[in-house]
Amino acid sequence: MGKTALVVGATGLIGRELVEQLLESDRYDAVWIVVRRSKRWRHPKLHEIVGFEEMDSSLPQIDDVYCALGTTIAVAGSQEAFKQVDLELPLEVARVAKAHGATRYAVVSAQGASLRSTFFYNRVKGELENALRIFNFHHLIIARPSLLLGERDSFRFGEKAAEVISRPFQSILLEKTPEVAPIQALHVARALIMASEEGEGIEVLTSGMMQRMSR
Repeated sequence: MGKTALVVGATGLIGRELVEQLLESDRYDAVWIVVRRSKRWRHPKLHEIVGFEEMDSSLPQIDDVYCALGTTIAVAGSQEAFKQVDLELPLEVARVAKAHGATRYAVVSAQGASLRSTFFYNRVKGELENALRIFNFHHLIIARPSLLLGERDSFRFGEKAAEVISRPFQSILLEKTPEVAPIQALHVARALIMASEEGEGIEVLTSGMMQRMSR
């Protein structure tokens, strides 16, 4: 029998790619997503839970978790609201998933994530990475992408401006400095799924590593 996957952050840039690629994968018989509002997506392998408060009571036994939750302080409205989405929710997902049998947890963090970072965003991502280690998943996969490329539902001016400016230099950046070159969301999703095929312990995927894995 194939595996069962859980995806949180399924409506975001990387999350949508994860869902699409997981549904196409022969490794998974079922893909569960948790959303705030029903997306009414239709696929025989796809199952939806509406509301994180329903996750514990509605989730079946699962194997692998893919966490692509993330926002910005501007969208969240405050640092505390940002931490609720980028720190507290991913940890709650880890707790519930572990109770439902999950042995692998793949999470999207950020380039520069560190407990000692002077930047609030990177410091929160560092807190998340550190806290996830405590759950002792058989395999914890941490992705640290650089600037993400792809079609977002919401417009983020700073990211869009950086994407436009860097686009003419994309091939040069990939060749010379793959760690800082912008990366397509579909490549991050693909790298996370590839890394989930096997392995154990804590595995950190840098942006350059994910670029190479997608070639």
